[in-house]
This record gives sequence, structure tokens and C-alpha cells, in this order.
Amino acid sequence: MIAYLDSSMLARAYLADEPGHEQATSLLANQEIGLITGTWTRIEVSGALVRAARAGRGDEAGLLALLDGDLGTDGSVTVVAADQGDVEERALGLVREHAIRAMDAWHLAVAALALPSLVEPGEDAGFATRDEARSSVAVSLGLRLV
Repeated sequence: MIAYLDSSMLARAYLADEPGHEQATSLLANQEIGLITGTWTRIEVSGALVRAARAGRGDEAGLLALLDGDLGTDGSVTVVAADQGDVEERALGLVREHAIRAMDAWHLAVAALALPSLVEPGEDAGFATRDEARSSVAVSLGLRLV
């Protein structure tokens, strides 16, 4: 299985006090699932980690180093890009159809565009999130929740 890991799941892997922390760290450690995420995820998760650290929930430099390691060349999560025009068109359609937030639609659009070319025939395309709205739309797009 290859699964798209969204920011709501990835951020939890670094913040031990977040609900779902254990699930997120287990997912990152699971060698049976190939994990991908979009290019903006680093920006979104960095913001969440910096805010958490400045609220006393961790060491800012350490948290960012963990994120950069996981998204780096040899990290556990591969960062993928899809054509910006295609992502924007798909995300706009998702926002208008499902009344979801823009970044939710962006994650789902990248997953929907990138996963089909990465999975083998018969292999599941997954989506890992802690967000209910994203979960519902992911299922409607034919993605398996992880």
C-alpha cells in the first residue's frame, strides 16, 4: 500500500501530547506502507510545530529537525508534487462539492492526482488523516483510510 500522509497526521507524530500520537508514530515506522505527502505539508506542519514549541510543548529546533529528517531524501515520507494547475482545478472542485477548507482540498487533490501513478495494479491507495472532513472526502475519492 502507498498512502498519502496529511498534515493533521504528520504533526501528531512529533507532538507526544496530541491525541493520535501513537497511531502517527506507528504509521511512520511501518515499513509495509509507502508514505507520501505534498510539498506544502512541510510548510503547514512546520507552522504547527513552531506554534506548539512556542507554547511550551517541545523544543522548536528538535521538532523541526525531526520533520526535516522524515521528509528528507532518506526519510520515511516521500514528498511529491503534482501539476499546480491540475491541483488547483481539482481542489476547487472539491471545495465546491464538499464545502471543505482550501488546505483540506489541496491535500486531497494532491493525493488523488499522485497516487494512481504510484500504486501497482491491485495495490491499495491510502489516505492517512485525523480530520473527519478529509476522511469522508477521501473515501468518496476511492482512497482507503489508514
